[in-house]
Amino acid sequence: MNFQFLELLVSGSPTEIRVKDCSWLTEEQLYKALVKCDTTKLTVLQLDICGRCMHDRILSGTLAKSPNCLPALSAISLRGASHFLHAGFKSLVASAPGLNSINLGHCSLLTTTDILILADNLGKVLKELYIDDCHNIDVMSILKVLNNLQHLEVLSVAGIPSVCNDFVCRLVAARGPNLKELYLADCERLTDVSVKAIAASCSELRVLDLVNLTKLTDSSVRYLSNGCRFLQKFRLRCNIF
Repeated sequence: MNFQFLELLVSGSPTEIRVKDCSWLTEEQLYKALVKCDTTKLTVLQLDICGRCMHDRILSGTLAKSPNCLPALSAISLRGASHFLHAGFKSLVASAPGLNSINLGHCSLLTTTDILILADNLGKVLKELYIDDCHNIDVMSILKVLNNLQHLEVLSVAGIPSVCNDFVCRLVAARGPNLKELYLADCERLTDVSVKAIAASCSELRVLDLVNLTKLTDSSVRYLSNGCRFLQKFRLRCNIF
């Protein structure tokens, strides 16, 4: 993809904008492409690997100009927005009251406070939340709000150092019956205790990612085979058994 094609993609009143790799884009190019875009009908926005070009001023000057300016937006993915700060996140949440799917994986500056704001504004509609490898988030501090997300079906906390057995057990006790996908790869503190809790509470689970959990034993597989009968995708790699 080049800049000319991006301009064509966002021209008029698009309903979906999907760019999986924005690493080639500059701030100026992204601003120029988005500033004239009519976003009133936009339902899906994907601008991944956008650390080079996505800054708060770009977001607030184009997509999130004012509260409720993205009335139709239901899904957004800004993976790798490494310069995404609190102000930009706050304006984004305020601009899209109908967001039910948010992918902010590898947004290294995302904090616990940002997730609390998200839950405050979107708690009644949010179904999917990806915050993998956001190392500044303390998952125990957001556990209460996660447990209050009544429609939450997909959660990724993969690679977050604070993820522990206590977090997983308390999360699935509250939200387990609704969860369809759970991503816990690289959460190296987890043991069979977490998997046993998942098997007991997540009967509707379709996808489970346990890659690189070196403390698991073959007991985990036994728990899941008895408790998660609807699993369609089960990821195990770099485990010791």
